[in-house]
Formats: sequence, structure tokens, C-alpha cells
Amino acid sequence: MSGLFGLGAKKETKKAPEGPRTSETIVFPPQGYKPGPPPELQAGDEEKLAELMACVAEFRAAHPCDPAYAQLEEDWVNKQNIAPRYLRAARGDLKNAKRRIIDTMQWRRGFKPELITPDEVAPEAVTGKHVLTGFDKECRPILYLRPGRENTKQSERQIRYMVFSLERSLDLMPPGQETLCIVVDFQGASLSSMPSLSSARQVAHILQAHYVERLGRAFVVHTPRFISAFFTALSPFLDPVTKDKIRFNSPNMTDFILPSQLDDNFPGGEYPYEFNFHVYWDTLLKRCNLNPDGTRITKNAAQPTTDELHRA
Repeated sequence: MSGLFGLGAKKETKKAPEGPRTSETIVFPPQGYKPGPPPELQAGDEEKLAELMACVAEFRAAHPCDPAYAQLEEDWVNKQNIAPRYLRAARGDLKNAKRRIIDTMQWRRGFKPELITPDEVAPEAVTGKHVLTGFDKECRPILYLRPGRENTKQSERQIRYMVFSLERSLDLMPPGQETLCIVVDFQGASLSSMPSLSSARQVAHILQAHYVERLGRAFVVHTPRFISAFFTALSPFLDPVTKDKIRFNSPNMTDFILPSQLDDNFPGGEYPYEFNFHVYWDTLLKRCNLNPDGTRITKNAAQPTTDELHRA
């Protein structure tokens, strides 16, 4: 293997897609496929998980968040199976898991990822630099990241759009699936369209520290020569588990993704997808039960307004 993570591997040349195109966004897994079995608990894990959740309860009791944000935090604590993921991320080290889960709770209270509204980040979305469409064979939502379609200058809103995309991937996960598949496509990318190293480090930190055990697999494709130096600089900030999940210029993506679910810009893909912002945005928000102002579409009783939640 030559170069970082095999960056020197030979790339497969693929002709430009031909034939009719579609802007249909795939937001449900293919029929007949289901998530793989969950990771098995190790000896002593049940006791550790109970202690970890007790630690979360104690922290929340001693350091309550604003009442307007409390229900969102409650949902995160109780509906996302957080304890097993943080224990796995800490390799069974209970002290480490406690620290990491409290760090994430504090980050979420400040960043409020649930409250990033579609209206806020829509300007980042218009070129299709992030697209959630299709699923792999284990029903992981596929998030395509395309730096070559960058349309804005470096800002906090770019980071917030990345987090918004991660949150929407969670909405698309079917029961039993906790991870996503990321495809980073550098087609058309240039040095001027690339994120700064500091931005890339920030995104890597958020993914590794606050969306623990959420990355199932990742593919990096169409890599230009200058990417090697970029990933060499970023490498020290990626933990070994994350690195092991990344495959560069893989010719075998359809071993993991059905051809009908894989964009036909990639080897073996037969999904003739053409990005259309309005179709994509409307489909994604409807599937995720989101209003443009960020409130959830629900039949339940009255919920706090967006303004009230943002003041939390």
C-alpha cells in the first residue's frame, strides 16, 4: 500500500454517465435488506452501562439545562441508545466513557444541533455538496460529501450544515441501525474549494467526539494528487478506528452498496442521480418531519416555539 491509507492506489477511470437522469432522492432502505446484528455486550458491560446512565442522570440533576431545551436532551439521552456506543468508543473504560458522554452533553447544550434550522443552512445546500440519498446493504444512510461543489466561504455556518447533515442521517436510520456510510467525492475539487485544515479538524473532532460509533464505513474517491498532503496533515487528528473504516479509491463499492443505491458516478453504480436542490430539500425535510423553521411536524400536543428553544 503506497501513500497514506492507500492514496497511491490506482483509480478506476469511469466514463461520464449517459441516459436519462433522475432527481428522486432515496430516503428509505431497499426492500429485503436489514441492519446487521448489534455488537455483542462483553462480560461486565451491563453493570457498566447501568453505572454510565446513572452518571448521566446525576450530571443532569446537578447541572440542569434550560427547561426549554430539557425535552430535546431527554430525547437524546433516552432514544439514541447512547450508553453502549460511548462504552464501545471508550473500549470498555468506564471512566473514559463517563468523561466523553458528559463532554458531549455539554457540547450539545451549547451547539444545540437539534435546533439548526433548514432555513439557516439552506444556502449551504443549494449546490449539492452534501446529499443524503440511498442506503448500503446494511441499511446505513449514504451521505455524499462533494468538496468540488463548495459554494460559500469558510464560516461557522459550514460547520453547522455538516452537523445538520449528520443529524438528518440519524433521522433516516431504520430501527436497528446506528451508523451511516459516508462517500467523499473529490471530483472537481481544487485547492480553492477544499476546506481549511482547521475546519477539517473541527469536523473530524465533532464526528469522533460527539457522534461516537456513528461512522459505519467511508469511501474516498476521485482523489487528486494534492489530497495526499491534506490527509497526511489531517491524519494525526483521526483515531485509529476511524482510519480503519476509510477506503480510498475502492473499485469494489458495490460489495457494500447495491448498484441501484449507488450514484452512477462511481464504479458499479446504476443510480442515475442528478441533484436538484428543491426536490432534494423538500424530500429530506418531509422524510425527517421538519418544518423550514426547524420545528418538528408532529401530531403531539403543543411544543416550544423555535424562538423559545433557541433562547435555551
